[in-house]
Amino acid sequence: MSTPARSPREITAEILSRLDLAAEFAALGVEIVGEPRASGIVSCRAVGRPDRKPSAFLNTKTGIFGDSGGQDGAAAYTIGLFDFAAVKANKFADWREARKFYAAKAGVKLGREKAADGKDWRLALEFQDWAAPGNDTLALRWCLKVKPGVTVEAVKAAGGMLAYWPCCIDKDTKQKRRTKSCHQVVAFPCYGEWGIATDPVCWQIFDVTGQPFDIQGTAAKDISIGPSAGTLMGLSSLMLLADPERRAKIELVWKVEGPSDLMALWASLPAEKRETMAVVTQAGGATADVYPHQAKMLAGLRVAVVGDQDTAGRVGAYKWARALRPVCESVRVVELPFAMRDSHGLDCRDYLNGVGGD
Repeated sequence: MSTPARSPREITAEILSRLDLAAEFAALGVEIVGEPRASGIVSCRAVGRPDRKPSAFLNTKTGIFGDSGGQDGAAAYTIGLFDFAAVKANKFADWREARKFYAAKAGVKLGREKAADGKDWRLALEFQDWAAPGNDTLALRWCLKVKPGVTVEAVKAAGGMLAYWPCCIDKDTKQKRRTKSCHQVVAFPCYGEWGIATDPVCWQIFDVTGQPFDIQGTAAKDISIGPSAGTLMGLSSLMLLADPERRAKIELVWKVEGPSDLMALWASLPAEKRETMAVVTQAGGATADVYPHQAKMLAGLRVAVVGDQDTAGRVGAYKWARALRPVCESVRVVELPFAMRDSHGLDCRDYLNGVGGD
């Protein structure tokens, strides 16, 4: 009888469960500081930049390394063991080769795997290193021309990356390649039920030129690669929320309607406030359902909810308020000083940019 095929996630979980993840990351050059907390998180020094006060972390239970980007939150990211070994440590050609190595080390046979979802972001996106020539300039142009009020530092603090989309796996070479219709995009990670303890469940992408995507004849200003339901965005703030010591210092959480508002509000905060104020949003649209695990992430905190000044924004804001009130210290809905519209209402970024009302 043949062994039933398992999903890539199931196989990866078994590999990681059999490894001493702290030792594996230490062997790749990660300097661990102190002992793991009950959550499995242990402080580390950042990789590739000076870091006198440890501002990175390792989850020794799930194998996720995260860098908060330092005081300004720039270039925040989370990365799993396989990607870290390939991208940060340059030990392997790609994450697939790293996965094979660690599977053999853990004594796990890869065997037959279920086909990955066609919207798997690992297959669809080719990420670009921020250090590559022109990338900061390209991101700056997107901020100035497409998203005024957003800064490159805010893009990086949200975990943003430049990438090519869509990509596919070549049938002959088995390597990832860009399709003929490939876009240069700005991509933002969206985290699911387990937050930053695991890889993003999807990425929300925008064309770097500001042009809409053509999705089966319909124009879309942004799209999600992977399932967006129940996700949270705003990586540097999610790192605050996940660390008990830093979480205890949070004075207020701003929950805004979308990633553009999130980045504009984060950019407006004084540097010292970025450790005491968190800014988060969700993928999936203004009126998407609020899941219990999303509310739980903000439990015990003071939260201000800001929606766009339109029907969908108002509905979404009150959905979040209803979901948060039973678990948060306090919740208030902040209404922007603009006239209500049926749709396309002015938003938090407009307010920060000094846009006048009707």
